[in-house]
Amino acid sequence: MQYINRRIQILLLVAFIVQMLTAWHTYFFHSDEYFQIIEFASYKLGLSPVSVLPWEFTQQIRPTIQPYIFIGLYKLFVSIGITNRFFMFSMVHVLVGILGFTLCNYLIIKKFGKEKYLFLLLLLTNFLGLIPFLRCSFSAEAMGGLFLMFSILILEKALRENESYVWAFVAGLLMAFSFYFRFQVAFSLIGLGLWFIVNHPKAIKKMILVKAGFLGGVGMNMYMDVRFYGKFCFTPYNYFYANIIQGKAASFGTSPWWYYIAILAALTVPFISLFLFGLFVKSLANYKNPYALAMLFFVVGHSAVGHKEERFVFPVLFFMVYLAAEAYRSSIGTQQFISRLWTNKYYGWLIKGGVGFSVIINILFIILLAIEPYKQPIKFIKTINEEFKQQPQQEIYSYKQSPYHTESNLDYHFLSESKLHFTVIKDKVAFLAVFNQQSNIPKYYTIKYEDAMNDGLENLVQNKKGIVSSGWIWSFTNWLGRNYHVYIPDIWLLSKY
Repeated sequence: MQYINRRIQILLLVAFIVQMLTAWHTYFFHSDEYFQIIEFASYKLGLSPVSVLPWEFTQQIRPTIQPYIFIGLYKLFVSIGITNRFFMFSMVHVLVGILGFTLCNYLIIKKFGKEKYLFLLLLLTNFLGLIPFLRCSFSAEAMGGLFLMFSILILEKALRENESYVWAFVAGLLMAFSFYFRFQVAFSLIGLGLWFIVNHPKAIKKMILVKAGFLGGVGMNMYMDVRFYGKFCFTPYNYFYANIIQGKAASFGTSPWWYYIAILAALTVPFISLFLFGLFVKSLANYKNPYALAMLFFVVGHSAVGHKEERFVFPVLFFMVYLAAEAYRSSIGTQQFISRLWTNKYYGWLIKGGVGFSVIINILFIILLAIEPYKQPIKFIKTINEEFKQQPQQEIYSYKQSPYHTESNLDYHFLSESKLHFTVIKDKVAFLAVFNQQSNIPKYYTIKYEDAMNDGLENLVQNKKGIVSSGWIWSFTNWLGRNYHVYIPDIWLLSKY
């Protein structure tokens, strides 16, 4: 690995710092990541009642490996005197970020450590669009994707000559955990199985050990699920029955088969993503590459299912830079084509300008995610908790809904540590009547900026001082609202009347 020089070491150091900052501010992308993991764990710890759990609990379709991981970390932190729940929440993402950073960079260095463009590949791997944000997420998608990568790396090691057979068992065990993190990883495992049969037909003993490891991992997860739910259950079947047979997933909406193709083509950074996606697609035809077949079956399998969400294919981004680089390295024609595009005297400047613009947008995006949480309401809750921690219990009047309560009637129960009582008033007239009552005691209220502007309550939010998740985001929201009637969703204010 002759190109692991000082320049690359500095790059990796900066990338690690950015990864840790991003991890610290990463709460979640989709609410399922919180309510189906953290609140499940909180229930098992005796901190949240069963009544606050989503429908997945009663249907027993949620695997419990992630709740148990959080339970273990919670108990560890409490045992050393750390009780701040937001600290625990952030530290989980820091640990996942370390795992994701290590695996993704190890894969690139392992495969391209002798290439002169290693620096560029590491730059893309660490600073491209959503990748730093996603690979520190404690979501089922991220954990499933990272453990899938981990399992393939171990499987490649196991298939070398003179390697211990134990590695084959470990690879199968990791595959089982990847599957239980995200059941749809089964599509990738089918692709891996096909790759194994085609490329290593004589490695029968190791194939048997991989299967044994997988079955062992399934047994371990079944044991955790039975302990968690208190009775025998097989969560993969429950998940399939509820979402496919009973059509629960389709009830949330369906999309055409090409939806994920369009998403992947634009999911990183526009313009750069088109180059990467083209190379990525080209790489999927390489049946000798286990990562390629795993991703081919993953994308095709997801495309065949009616209900689609962009987060379901987020794991593909962990593999995209590597597979695009493999496609580039394996084809002289592709290298020459890209070189001609870049140096063309007629439109080469346009290509370079587009890439330059993409780089600027990407840098701003990376900085934003490193300093601000994607989920601003969670930071708002954290700010409220800290503000009222040392104060007596306060009565807060909240318009339409409490900030601790989602529009889907789910509570951020685990994160609700403040001494606050929210009285939710959904009627505008009744809400204003509370403040018109004569009293020398100032009244506190919370309101979403969007709700205030839509319902003619601008005076309650514009130019008002109070508690907000982020001062500069609040100012930007106010500017957008006043000048363009555009409202950033889920931006809250707590203020005195």
